[in-house]
Amino acid sequence: MNNQKNRKAQMYQFEGKTDPYVFTPQALTLADDAFHSSTSLQFTEWWYFDAVLHNGYSVQFSVRVLSGLKLSLVFVRFDMYKDGHLMVHKTKMHLLRDVKLSRETPHIQVAGKQIMNGTLDKKTGDFIYNISLTIDELTASLQFIGCSKGWKGQHYGGDWWAVVLPQAMVSGSVIINDERIDVQGTGYHDHNWDVQIFALKNLGWFWGKLNSETYSMNWAAIMKTRSCIQPVLIINEKHKGYIPIQPKNIDLQLGDVRRENGKSIPHRFSIDAEGEQVVFHVSMKTIDTHFVRIFPFMRYWRYHLQCTGSITVGAKQEPINNVFIAEFLKIR
Repeated sequence: MNNQKNRKAQMYQFEGKTDPYVFTPQALTLADDAFHSSTSLQFTEWWYFDAVLHNGYSVQFSVRVLSGLKLSLVFVRFDMYKDGHLMVHKTKMHLLRDVKLSRETPHIQVAGKQIMNGTLDKKTGDFIYNISLTIDELTASLQFIGCSKGWKGQHYGGDWWAVVLPQAMVSGSVIINDERIDVQGTGYHDHNWDVQIFALKNLGWFWGKLNSETYSMNWAAIMKTRSCIQPVLIINEKHKGYIPIQPKNIDLQLGDVRRENGKSIPHRFSIDAEGEQVVFHVSMKTIDTHFVRIFPFMRYWRYHLQCTGSITVGAKQEPINNVFIAEFLKIR
């Protein structure tokens, strides 16, 4: 049994091989977070928000457009967790014709009601997002105020990934069955578009983010094959810019692989990386996972991870010690 476990753990260590493509972040504007659609008949595009809040709460909100087979749908999803464990999971499906998606600004309406709106604070230069939705017995009203400069970039396959809010201050309330929970904490928002069917050639991806006092770190690993990945690590400094780390300088290890929902998935992660004036190390241990099947061929796990480590930029070192959200999408 131990030999089998070690063999599976090795499968996720990628044997040190990386895709030669280098993800290059670029500056973005608020208009980049509007609806892009696609020239392809089959595509998906989504907006994702999450927040780790005080008193052990955390939330996730997303809007996904899925177009194919002459049918276009929009899925709105909201999840809330307590100490990393799922409290409530809500999803609602709409026809695209019933949803208003602005192509100029990040603004989404469903049945005439605004559920997401992004604006620019001209005095501070910060992006401000307001989320407001009601699904069954759940009502959420949250505000995200950006405090780090966002960026966008194009993957090798042609799809785009924009981290609009690498770090944000979050406040608001969630009402569940008439019980009101006031919340505040630290949030994140990204947007993916022009994701077409050939992206299914990949085996999936890992993704996560972490924060220290001054910095936020976005990491990802797109699995081209079981031994070849496209690693990404971007260091964002609060109220300033961002530093990309070259893939050759990123060492991602995954272990403690266990069978879960019919697949072998890791429960421990570690990242060691070095860049110009940057040294980064973090170890991550799973608190709990939330599994969702996305169509017959895609499986998705959302992780809550206890993360410890440090980041050093120049002569300044900051500890990392908190719970953060990550995900694993496995195709096939």
